[in-house]
Amino acid sequence: MDISPPEAPPRDLTQAEIDAFHTDGVVRLSGMIDDKWLGRIAEGVEYLLANPTVLAQATALLGGGGFAGDAFMWKTHDGFRDFMFFSPAARIAQQLFGSTAITAFYDQIFAKPAGSGAPTPFHEDVSSWPIAGEQVCAMWIPLDPCTPDTAALQVVRGSHRWGRRYVPITPGATHLGRREELEAVPDVSDHEILSWDLTPGDIVLFHPAALHGATGTGPERQRRAFVSRWVGDGVTFQPQHAVLPLLWEHGLRPGDPIGGPLFPRVLPTPVPTETGARFDGPQQPHAERAEEFLTILRML
Repeated sequence: MDISPPEAPPRDLTQAEIDAFHTDGVVRLSGMIDDKWLGRIAEGVEYLLANPTVLAQATALLGGGGFAGDAFMWKTHDGFRDFMFFSPAARIAQQLFGSTAITAFYDQIFAKPAGSGAPTPFHEDVSSWPIAGEQVCAMWIPLDPCTPDTAALQVVRGSHRWGRRYVPITPGATHLGRREELEAVPDVSDHEILSWDLTPGDIVLFHPAALHGATGTGPERQRRAFVSRWVGDGVTFQPQHAVLPLLWEHGLRPGDPIGGPLFPRVLPTPVPTETGARFDGPQQPHAERAEEFLTILRML
């Protein structure tokens, strides 16, 4: 089947923005997602929070302070599928990397209720992930106005260039997959932390190896955020020690270029064998894998 190309972003990235991403590990892009896509995302978030999937149940088991979330929503909800394939996000990633190809890694939602005092501890993502390569980015999109004091994303400036990997943690600070060769996240209070007052439609574009976290919410407003993650050229599948649950078939072996039905290419054009089945209908996770995953979490 033919799949329409992604929309163009409202403007191109500037060289200063690209340089800030590579130097600081983060840059704010104001007003890059329009109301149409914000509406689709918000509708999907509300549906999935009311109808929790396996990964949403896992977040509830491991989280704290009323924190809720989900991941790989594009596999089961058409609004998120459409965002990954048709929104400007893939083209923004391609401009950032200057790459030939852009592959959708995965999407995720994070929701904190109003009055949640639970912070998200500083952490980096790549030690949890089954990939290796340089061209990786995350786009954090708020669905509610937020500030550095009300759960806007905070990033430790330049920490993606420290060359360090830390013990993975959940939003509720429960340690997962502890590996003796990894150290605990250091105290970052003496480092410069970048964060902004954000409104829906802004993107915080950051490197997943950068330490990042957030405060709790204010007393009157929830904070919902949607994150899409993208990879460019030269990224390979390296599942050793990864804790990110892969509950769908992916068909990859260690060292393979990232791709396939769980990590589909979006640019320059989608691959029919990767995407065709998803456009025929939602794809639920592998039942036995999902139940095994939840059983393990309940024992923690």
